[in-house]
Amino acid sequence: MRGFNDNNVREVANSNNDINVLLVGNNPLEMSIVYEKLYDLKDKIKRIETAFSQADMLNKIHLTHPNCIILDDNLGLKPLKAIIKNVNELSKEAISITLLKTHNKQEVTSGVQEYILKDGIDSIRIYNALRNALKFKKTQQFFRIKYYSGKRNIKRLFI
Repeated sequence: MRGFNDNNVREVANSNNDINVLLVGNNPLEMSIVYEKLYDLKDKIKRIETAFSQADMLNKIHLTHPNCIILDDNLGLKPLKAIIKNVNELSKEAISITLLKTHNKQEVTSGVQEYILKDGIDSIRIYNALRNALKFKKTQQFFRIKYYSGKRNIKRLFI
């Protein structure tokens, strides 16, 4: 089978364990609780960083290259949408966005891969949400690449 070898399987298996998280929010108390839950997963999560503003977040994205971002919904609707738009416009590889929600209202739908309710949050739920969001983001990228490459191939048929 073309493209299938033992090294590719090992690389995929190792890449699932390399989760770098950027925690973004404006409430230090809630952020510290989530940080402690993430720290409990130190064997599964490679690096945890925090940011308290949009500028700080963009700076840390360029410095630490996270592949998962956890956003607190206490930032407010407009700043939250601006942050999501900025992250999705970056030409980085898959950066998944997980939203920490206080209540189960659906205010932000576009650009977020996963949601976690703050009530009863534990480290296993956070880890599963991060992995699911990362898989979803990588799948989106894969289909986007295949779509645009297929679109070019179809154009070549008619030109």
